[in-house]
Amino acid sequence: MIEFTCGCAQKKHRAPLEGYDISQGAIEKIPAILKDYHRVYVVADQNTYRVAGARVEAILKEHGMHHATHVIDRNIVLPNFETLGEIVLYAHDHAAKSNIFEYSPLPDLILAVGSGTINDSCRLASYRLHLPYAVVGTAPSMDGYASAGTPFLHDGTKSTVQATTPKYIIGDLDVLKDAPWDMILAGIGDMFGKYTGLLDWELARDYSGEYFCDKIAADVLDATNKCLENGYALEQRDPVSIKNIMEGFLVTGLGMAFTGNSRPASGSEHIVAHAWELFDLEKGRSPHLHGLEVCEATRLIAIMYQMLLEETDDEHLKRLITRYLPYFNAVEEFCIKMKVPPTVTDRQEILDGIHRALIMRDRYTILFYLRDHGKFEEYANRATDLLLERL
Repeated sequence: MIEFTCGCAQKKHRAPLEGYDISQGAIEKIPAILKDYHRVYVVADQNTYRVAGARVEAILKEHGMHHATHVIDRNIVLPNFETLGEIVLYAHDHAAKSNIFEYSPLPDLILAVGSGTINDSCRLASYRLHLPYAVVGTAPSMDGYASAGTPFLHDGTKSTVQATTPKYIIGDLDVLKDAPWDMILAGIGDMFGKYTGLLDWELARDYSGEYFCDKIAADVLDATNKCLENGYALEQRDPVSIKNIMEGFLVTGLGMAFTGNSRPASGSEHIVAHAWELFDLEKGRSPHLHGLEVCEATRLIAIMYQMLLEETDDEHLKRLITRYLPYFNAVEEFCIKMKVPPTVTDRQEILDGIHRALIMRDRYTILFYLRDHGKFEEYANRATDLLLERL
C-alpha cells in the first residue's frame, strides 16, 4: 500500500500497489516478488506467451507456485464479455469433476502477461472474482498498467468501468525493449496526452470548480517531460529510456489511483481517441493502437488551445495556455522527426470524433469551454484542417 498526506482537498492519497520492478531480468525475480502467493493463474495471449509467458510459467512451476495458465488464442481488440468470461472460466479446470459440496478452487493471484488488453481484461476479472492481480508488462505501449479503470466494450459502446489496481508491476527490460516499434511509439504517444489532459484539468478547476491536486499534476507533468526527453533514444531501444517511459506510466497510473478518477492521465484528447476507436469498431474495422490515436488527438487539441491563446481576451486563460505551449511545440516536433504515423486522416471522421467526444463524457474540457462560448463548430473545423496540413 502506498499512501501519503497532501495539501489538496482529499488530504490523503492511497493506492494498493505493493511494489514494482522494472529492470533487466525482472522476470527471474518473480518468485521473490510474489512470495506471498502459491496458486498463481497466468493469463496471456499467443504473442505474449511466446515472448514472456512461457518463461513465467516455467519459473512458477519450478517454485511450486503455479496454479494454471490460460493462453487466449485469438486477436483481442478490447476487453469484452467474451474475454472476461473466458478468463473467469479457465481460472480452474472447466472440465473438472463437480463436487456439489465445494466451490471451485480459485487461484490466490491472477498474473497478467501482456500490455493493454490482457492487463485490462485481467484487471476486470480480478475485480469481479475479488482476487488480487499482478502484471508482467510485455510492451511500453500504454500508461494504464497501474490504473484502476478498464476500457470495456459492451452494449455497442466503449466505456471505462471500475476494476482493480495491480498489487505488483513487473517490467523486464530485456522483453520490453524488443516490443514492436509501433507499440513503443503508442506508449509515448499515450504519455503526450498528459499535456492536454492536465491543461483540461486546470481549465476545469478554474472554470467549473472541479477538484484539482497540484502535487499529482506536477508529478505527472514531470513524468511526461521525462518521457519526452528520453523519447528520441527509443529508436535505439535503449533500456534506460524504456525504463524511464515505464516509470512515467507508473506515475500517471498511480495518479489515477490516488485521485480516484482518470483526470491526471486523460482529458479531451482521450475522449476524441475513444470516439475514433468506436467508429472503427462500428464499421467492422480493427482500431489503431490506442496510444497512436491519443497522440493524434493530442495534436488536434493542442491546435485548439493555440488558436484560443491567439484569440481570447481572458488574461488568466492566456497564462494557463502559455505555460503548456512549449510542451505542445515539443510534441509536434517529436511527431515530425520520429515519423509518428497518423491514424485518422479522413476530414469528416476527425470532425465526427470531435462532435461525439463532446457528448460522450460529462467531463469539462476545452470542448465544453468552446461550446459554452459559442466557438465549438468554428474551432472544430479550423483545427481539423490545420491538423490535416500537419499530417
